[in-house]
Amino acid sequence: MMTIDNKLLFAAVEQRIAEGQQVQLPLRGTSMTPTLKDGDILTLEPVAGGQCAVGDVVLFRYCGLHLLHRIISIKGDTVTMQGDNCRNSETVKADDIVARLTEARRGDAVLAVGSPLWQRISRRSLLRKKLRNIAFIFLDKRGRRQLRPWYFGGLLFLMWAPLNDVGLPLNNYIFGLRADHFLHASVYIPCSFFLFDLFPRRKWLTWVVAWCIGITTECVQYLLPFRGFDINDMVANFFGVTLGWLILVKLRGKNKNRQQTQ
Repeated sequence: MMTIDNKLLFAAVEQRIAEGQQVQLPLRGTSMTPTLKDGDILTLEPVAGGQCAVGDVVLFRYCGLHLLHRIISIKGDTVTMQGDNCRNSETVKADDIVARLTEARRGDAVLAVGSPLWQRISRRSLLRKKLRNIAFIFLDKRGRRQLRPWYFGGLLFLMWAPLNDVGLPLNNYIFGLRADHFLHASVYIPCSFFLFDLFPRRKWLTWVVAWCIGITTECVQYLLPFRGFDINDMVANFFGVTLGWLILVKLRGKNKNRQQTQ
């Protein structure tokens, strides 16, 4: 199978675009997921930078690369792009825009830009990105640092507070498990998340420390006259810590792969 150097490929693409012809290219990468997916066959048409509008998906030059992202703002001859699956944006001059997407082919299905289906998919993708960005605002490194004392302060409260006399209906069973076990597990799911910055290069150590916290908070209750030790609660803590740690590892892996493909 013959491969073509990217510089030669996009030099040929730019030449055909300059001649006023459409170009078809396979998409590589996940920066436009889920609107566009890796392997989609894209049709690009010639376009001048001044003819583009916010929301258009365009091919453009950026730092020696050719990227395909969505226009999110236009100010004079300065255009800002962002992939539907990206947090970072790229700012270029209008002259750096090479072509505009007109349709995407996925198998036998053809998705025409501007069609009702394209608009629905784009709206869902942008809503998904906004929700994810809101989460990142509160849960990125800065957010974790701000929320960390509140989280562990809450754990201390739950460990010392005389909750046994509150009368909450936690002895009910859900799917054969007591409600308080679900509560224990859910409380410890974020534990690894708030410890990650302390051990960024040792993910396994994050899990160990989080699990030690789960053991300690339950064992301390054995010494309190108004609380009690329950091995089942400790098991629930373990499952909560482990589930949160696995989610963290999965998300970090996806973030690393996305950065490598951008």
